[in-house]
Amino acid sequence: MARQTTLMVLAVVLAAVLIGWLLSANIDTTPLNRGLPWQIETLDDGSSRVFQIHLGHTTLAEVSHNFKQQPEFTMFVTEGQAPVIEVYFNRLRISGLGAKMVMGFELPAADLEAIYNRGVRISTLGSGERKVTMSDEDMAYIRQQPVVSITYIPSVKLDAELVKKRFGEPAERIQENSDTEHWLYPQKGLDIVLNRGSKGLLQYVRPSRFEQVVKPLKALSEQTDKNNE
Repeated sequence: MARQTTLMVLAVVLAAVLIGWLLSANIDTTPLNRGLPWQIETLDDGSSRVFQIHLGHTTLAEVSHNFKQQPEFTMFVTEGQAPVIEVYFNRLRISGLGAKMVMGFELPAADLEAIYNRGVRISTLGSGERKVTMSDEDMAYIRQQPVVSITYIPSVKLDAELVKKRFGEPAERIQENSDTEHWLYPQKGLDIVLNRGSKGLLQYVRPSRFEQVVKPLKALSEQTDKNNE
């Protein structure tokens, strides 16, 4: 038992060292290695490509094929807001980095309502938000839809110094609250979330749609400032 525990600890330490090295080392960025979080290609049509996913064009089926993994589907419904469909890849390893990813989509309101009505099971979370288990028919439909946003959750905590080294100085920083800060890179369509109590995350959208990310953040930050006055 002690030997197994020692091996598990050693494996965790080696994984952390590898991830730290990948983030800090001068790694080749040629097209042969396009799976790193900072390898973002901005395109003339206002979109971008990251993890070999062309946002707004690459379908979920293509993503799943490339990742060689089947995702989990969930619809979330909050009172007074449009339903949101999120598709999770829970155990990915891309270019040596372990992470989770959440794919986002843009669907017509009528389609979202129909998916909700066909839900196999609907449960209410403690927050009052409803979680909908989607039908097989609707999951097949989502697989053919283009991915428009990616939330990348690393397996280790984001470090501000290494983030700055890899992504550069952000165009703007927004303090969401005392523990959470957003580093914004509009030209890349990237919002990096640094949080004292969690690992943080990276949110990728098409640069042409980046204002949709920034606007609610600024509103939330302004409200927080008013509450602190």
